Amino acid sequence: MSRFWTVSGLCLIALNAPFSAAYSYALEEPVDSEETREVKADVLAFCELVRSRYAYFESRAEIWAQTCSLALEEAETPAAQTTSGHLAVLERMVDQLYDNHVSLNINSSTSPRLVPSGSDYWMSMESGVPVVLAVRPGSGAAAAGLRVGDVVRQINGQPPLAAASERIRAATNVVSATRLTWALNAQGAGYRGAERRLVVQRGRELIDLDLGDPEPDAAEALVTARLLPGKIGYLRIEDALGNEDTVEAFDAALDTLKGAKRWIIDLRNTPGGGNTATAEPILGRFIGGVKPYQRSGPRWRGERTRYVASRGPWRVRGKVAVLVGRWTGSMGEGMAIGFDGLKRGRVFGTSMAGLAGGVEGFELPGSGWSVRFPTYDLLHIRGESRHHWRPPYPVIADNGDGADLALQAAMNWLD
Repeated sequence: MSRFWTVSGLCLIALNAPFSAAYSYALEEPVDSEETREVKADVLAFCELVRSRYAYFESRAEIWAQTCSLALEEAETPAAQTTSGHLAVLERMVDQLYDNHVSLNINSSTSPRLVPSGSDYWMSMESGVPVVLAVRPGSGAAAAGLRVGDVVRQINGQPPLAAASERIRAATNVVSATRLTWALNAQGAGYRGAERRLVVQRGRELIDLDLGDPEPDAAEALVTARLLPGKIGYLRIEDALGNEDTVEAFDAALDTLKGAKRWIIDLRNTPGGGNTATAEPILGRFIGGVKPYQRSGPRWRGERTRYVASRGPWRVRGKVAVLVGRWTGSMGEGMAIGFDGLKRGRVFGTSMAGLAGGVEGFELPGSGWSVRFPTYDLLHIRGESRHHWRPPYPVIADNGDGADLALQAAMNWLD
């Protein structure tokens, strides 16, 4: 049975001996082949890249040492000699960093779904049990009837901690609350092509839910715009902060709302992140002059402060409310801290996706695939790491098929 205890205010969970079974392959007869050498080349390169370039390596050093040893052993097994097996070795290494901003540029039909873009609900341990804190509107979980506040009792037929343990393979003796939360939500997203079932407790009732596929239908436009009562201009960026056409679409949407007196910028559907070439021009419509909006932390080798410049034929004036939630990711998070740091918007919502730092890609020598991970920290202009920053006006942001509480809170403030 798993046990909980607290050390210096941090909830930890001891994970039991069955985890060692995940590495029973180490007892198999080693295979020496060209395929083995390619897998080992990728593992060794990945190991060294993380040690030398990963922005948050210090907090994961012990885990990573064990991860690399286990991956080298796994590279010699028959299962690793196929393309899918080779990929699976690297995917299991990615898991051990418990960082949703680490990814490979390749996946298979059975690869883990990415969080947040491939997930649709978010759990957190509350008083020793996993509780649903967010449900993505329009998603499989929302359609199945999952609600904020539900207590998760089973994930795919397993107790939640047993399910989470499948994603924790190295340094299993003690797992921090942060790593456990990552593992729970990784298992909640599940694997491509696999079913996702939950048993949740709601009051005294146990409810069995078939969640289906997580992703909501794609939006029809890059930017959704409408005029709300009280001459409030509402603009929602639809997971398009990496699209070069989004700036033009945003400008066109602004023009349709030129008579608005107050504004809502909805960043709750930006899980795929984006780039500064899209985000900064959008921010530029809300300010005058040139102002700092974000800083870069340790290991960044360029100018540490990023600026945004006023842009466009007219400047957006009036109060601005910004909505964020668990599917506000990466550059969406950068825009949120930008609005806050520029003192140009009041940010409503919950903790965001927490996609830490700025990402770079590196090619692996054996396969030619690439791994991407954060190589430097990103910070609010006041100095707080972006992934630790929280909206100053907390409200449930992702409420499934329920009422849009964050939108209502923003409208109440603007009214």
